[in-house]
Amino acid sequence: MENNTFISNELEEMRSQISALKEKLDKQTIVNEEHIRRSMKSKMSDINKTVTATIVLGIIALVYCTWFFYSQGCSLAFVGATAVMLAVCLGLTIGQKVSLGRMDFSKGNLIETAEGLSKIKTHYQNWHKIAIPTIIVWVAWMLYEMITLLGLDSPMAIGFCCGALVGCIFGGIAGHRINRKIVRKATEILDQIEELQRG
Repeated sequence: MENNTFISNELEEMRSQISALKEKLDKQTIVNEEHIRRSMKSKMSDINKTVTATIVLGIIALVYCTWFFYSQGCSLAFVGATAVMLAVCLGLTIGQKVSLGRMDFSKGNLIETAEGLSKIKTHYQNWHKIAIPTIIVWVAWMLYEMITLLGLDSPMAIGFCCGALVGCIFGGIAGHRINRKIVRKATEILDQIEELQRG
């Protein structure tokens, strides 16, 4: 009889320990999830800042370039095409900003968030496929416009064309780095979401 009581007490103690361990693990999982969500929010904040800065620069470029090329006497077709190209780029970037703003990393559905973030990542990964051919055509057109206006032998035309090409190279490098940063941060967040879903 005493032996049965002893075994019963031992079993009860083991149940109690297992229950305490399970509770501890559950708390650890919650803490870990909150930590990962905070990390995701921090990375998303970095992406948001980068996209916001791009929007501000896009607005400045749209206003300045339209005014500058018009004031230099470039053809209305070129001025209009420049304005449309910059406005489309700006509009697409604002669209990405709006999509980012809808994502909730505090308590939101991570599957929906991952789907939305994957679309944004794909957008930035594929951006160069449209951007590079468009910029090549636009730069060639711009050089033609300036050479037509100033003359091929004009020192001002040569200076402008050299400056424009250097500016395009530096701008292209900066744009490529911005895209890489956004894609990298998005990949890190998606990896963290996958980690949470596995856990």
